[in-house]
Amino acid sequence: MADDPLTLFCLVDGESLSSAFPVEIESSKTIGHLKKLIKTETPDKFIGVNVRDLALWRVSIPISNVDNNNLGALLDKVPDKDKMNLTSPAMRLSEIFPEGLLDRTVHVIVHPPP
Repeated sequence: MADDPLTLFCLVDGESLSSAFPVEIESSKTIGHLKKLIKTETPDKFIGVNVRDLALWRVSIPISNVDNNNLGALLDKVPDKDKMNLTSPAMRLSEIFPEGLLDRTVHVIVHPPP
């Protein structure tokens, strides 16, 4: 199995595009690993949140097409056919992104618990 590094651009739902952040992770890692890494990379965003309670969505949103002034809940604006709820902590990233990643694109939206 290839262990290629991925640089995923992540965005916390409801935040401005300027808050998007990259995380570097091997493609053989799982959704569970990605959740832990996101929490580690952004400790101030998820204080008191159990990593298992983070909801991740695979999306492909060209950064140039997003209006920074009117983001609101970006996840709600993505058509259902263009997003995938990443619910299985054991699913490998190589299964989710088999064709690789597009440049200048938000790849993952992080939805914190209510």
